[in-house]
Amino acid sequence: MRSQPRMNDSVQRIKERLPVTDVVSQYVKLEKAGASMKARCPFHNEKTPSFFVSPARGTYYCFGCGEHGDIFTFVQKFEGVDFRKALETLAARAGVEIVKENPQRRAERDRLRTALERASEWFAGNLAENKAAITYLTDRGLTLETIAAWKVGFAPAVWEALREAFKKEEFRDEELLAVGLLRRSEKKKGEYYDYFRGRIMFPLFDSSGRAAAFSGRAFGETEAEGPKYLNSPETPLFHKSSLLYGMHRAKLAIHKFTFSIVVEGQMDLLAAHQAGWANTVAPSGTALTEEHVTALRNLSRQVVLAFDADAAGVAATEKAAYLALAHGMNVKVARLPKGLDPADLIRSNPEAFREAVRASSHIVDFLLDQLVSEG
Repeated sequence: MRSQPRMNDSVQRIKERLPVTDVVSQYVKLEKAGASMKARCPFHNEKTPSFFVSPARGTYYCFGCGEHGDIFTFVQKFEGVDFRKALETLAARAGVEIVKENPQRRAERDRLRTALERASEWFAGNLAENKAAITYLTDRGLTLETIAAWKVGFAPAVWEALREAFKKEEFRDEELLAVGLLRRSEKKKGEYYDYFRGRIMFPLFDSSGRAAAFSGRAFGETEAEGPKYLNSPETPLFHKSSLLYGMHRAKLAIHKFTFSIVVEGQMDLLAAHQAGWANTVAPSGTALTEEHVTALRNLSRQVVLAFDADAAGVAATEKAAYLALAHGMNVKVARLPKGLDPADLIRSNPEAFREAVRASSHIVDFLLDQLVSEG
C-alpha cells in the first residue's frame, strides 16, 4: 500500500510548481537584473531597488533591510499570516494537496466552509428582494456595486427560514449549529432555530476572502429587540480576536499607502473602501486585540485610528493606541467632527474625511488635547 506523502513532500512539490518569481511578482513589480530580478522592497520604503529575487535559488534578499527567505516566508511576511496559512495559500495556487490533516476532518471543515458560502449567497439573494433594506444602505451612502462586491445580504425575520432552505441542500442542523447559523432551542429539546433574523447581514471574510462568520444589523421590526449588531459566535472557522473585517482586500493597499486605517464598524469600513481608502480594516465583535495589531504591524508599522468622536470612541481610541504602541507601532488619530462616524462623514463630505486622515495627529498630541479639553 502506498504511504501518504509527508508535509515536507508537500512543501517541496509546491516549490517545484511555483517559481519564486511567479509568487513575488503577484505582489510587487519585478525587473530583470542579470540572472536575478529586482524591485523596490515591499517591506520598507526605498527609492532605489535593493530587493533581489534569485530564480535559481528560489529565494529573495533585500540589501536594504535584510529581509530574506523563500516563497513561504515571503507570503507569511507580506500577508501577516503564520506558516500554516501560507502553506494553505500556496498549496491552493499550486494545486497541491496538504495531506497532514486527517482527510475526514478536512472534508468536514470544507463542508462547513461551503455552508457559510451558501449562507452568504442566500442572504444576498434575500436582500435583492428587500427594497427597504437596500434603500437604507444606499441612503447611508453605499452604492449597489459596493453592496454586491461585499456580498451584503438580509436575514428574514422568520424563525426557521435559513434552516428550512438548507434542509433542501442536505445540510444537517449540527453543521449549521457548528458555524453559528443556528441556535439550539431551550424550550424544545432537539429543535433549532435561525441565529440571525430580521437583520442586514455582513459576511466576515478570512484573509483568503472566504466567508468565516457574519455580523447582522437589526433592521425593521427587530430594531427594538436585542442588540443593534449581532455577531456570529466563536466557531472552528471564526475567532474574533484574530479576524479583521476587510483585511482580505486591504493587504495590498496597506503596503501601497504604507499605513493602515482602523475603523469601528462594517458601515464605516465599506464607506472608506468605496471612497478609495482600501487600506482600511475593522475588528468585529471585539476591541482591537494583540493578534489584530500583530497582523497589521507585519504589513506596516504605521496606523491611523479613525473611531467615532464620542466618549466611547475616545475610550476605544486610547485602548487601541496603547496596545499598538506596546507592539512598536507609530499611532496617529484622525480627528472627526463630533456626532459623525466615518461613514456619515464620508457620505456628507468625502474631502473632510480625506483631510482628517491626512492631518491625523500623533496619539500623544491627541491625548494631550483631550486632557486640555476635559480640564
